[in-house]
Amino acid sequence: MSPQTNEVELTRVPGGINAESVLAALRGRGIPATTRGEVIGAIYGLTLDGLGEVSILVPEEYLDEARLILAAAENGDLSTSDSDALGSS
Repeated sequence: MSPQTNEVELTRVPGGINAESVLAALRGRGIPATTRGEVIGAIYGLTLDGLGEVSILVPEEYLDEARLILAAAENGDLSTSDSDALGSS
């Protein structure tokens, strides 16, 4: 991503392991995504009261598409195949 890219927060997840799953789903569908999070949570594995939360960031122009991917995942409709529930057949 270029420095001019305006990144926005897509969602927050408890812990880096959860963030990696979201990143993989987004990146696998061509959406550049990054994380920003609490260092203490990564070190100690804490997710208490927001401590250890990780923000998932995407470029603003990908936000709507990224939200559709998250919604599909939450509904159990996200497939790992090339023709998934998002209509890319």
